[in-house]
Amino acid sequence: MTLFFIGCKANTPTSSEKTVIRIGMMSSYDVIPYVMINELGLADQYQIDLKLEVFTSAKDRDTAFLAGELDGVLTDYIGVCIYQNADFDVKITGITDGDYVLVAGKNSGITSLKDIAGRSIAISQNTLIDYTLDRILEENSMESDTLVKEIVPRIPDRVELLRNDKIDLGLLPEPFASIVLNDGAIYICSANDINLYPAVSAFTKEFLDDKTEAVKNLYSAYNEAVEYLNKTDVSSYEDIVIKTVGYPKEMKGQITIEPFRKSELPPEEDVASAITWASNKGLCNADLTYDQLVFDVYSN
Repeated sequence: MTLFFIGCKANTPTSSEKTVIRIGMMSSYDVIPYVMINELGLADQYQIDLKLEVFTSAKDRDTAFLAGELDGVLTDYIGVCIYQNADFDVKITGITDGDYVLVAGKNSGITSLKDIAGRSIAISQNTLIDYTLDRILEENSMESDTLVKEIVPRIPDRVELLRNDKIDLGLLPEPFASIVLNDGAIYICSANDINLYPAVSAFTKEFLDDKTEAVKNLYSAYNEAVEYLNKTDVSSYEDIVIKTVGYPKEMKGQITIEPFRKSELPPEEDVASAITWASNKGLCNADLTYDQLVFDVYSN
């Protein structure tokens, strides 16, 4: 676990008392607006002390969350279902951006979805990746068993298998997707191609009840950071992106930042779809509802 905290630069707070908010996350594309909250001085402006802790594995992140070392996490629909199933009351408070890209090995001979039947793919089981893959297959009228799924928990291991032609396909988040594509892997499709955005931010219900106003301020700061990112050329903050997301330094000048969405609660139908999938896998109760999984910090 590494503490990743970028010092604030602007706006002196009107009061010396700021609410500490500790968020656990993986190095991925969707952390960029959160890092920019600190980089742009928005944390001071909104009276929050935003501490971002970056983990190398979801298991370590979840261990820290369960131990009370974090107030919230960047996670996904399936993760929140699993928390609830473990009687850990965690609520979705916002959407985040980031894609999950289905890529084929450069020597696999696969160039499109029509070529993938019976081919091998490395995934993590009963996770966001597993769910996203099933949704991509479903949207393209394919069954879950169209592919031979090999369970490889660590993303770097999946990347190496793909690079060494030991596996045909991978479903990867950033920066791993861009890294393998830069090495010659073939882009097949992505979660965003089917309008799937399954990653979210979430906090414990206890923290939300106690610090509702601070979480509201966090998302106001987040949305200001998004406005900055969407109107500013990436060259102005590319070094921050490389350090935050984990792109190789040699990719500087090649990184593309897609527009971020402002934070809001996710669509009810998207959450319902995830609950159905997770309950079919035995990961949560099928009776879970949208209202049980979300906490609205946007209403006045």
